[in-house]
Amino acid sequence: MPLQRFRPTSGRCKLCRGEVELHLASHDSPPVECPKCGQDIEPCPTLAAPQMKINRKPSVSNAKAAGFKVLKRLDGGEYETQ
Repeated sequence: MPLQRFRPTSGRCKLCRGEVELHLASHDSPPVECPKCGQDIEPCPTLAAPQMKINRKPSVSNAKAAGFKVLKRLDGGEYETQ
């Protein structure tokens, strides 16, 4: 069950401190009122980090400069360092 955040629509409350976190199953409907103070609540927008995109394959010299060990595949499944 994911943890979802809700906030009162009328503003900040001393009982719920402006936000309520509730465990809701995917088939449950979102609550209409706060279980602590009874005010109407709405879901808080979630902040998600953008996914990283790799635009190009790094060169061997850039990989070595970053501290990676670069290997070259040989016949028979063997590798050697470059």
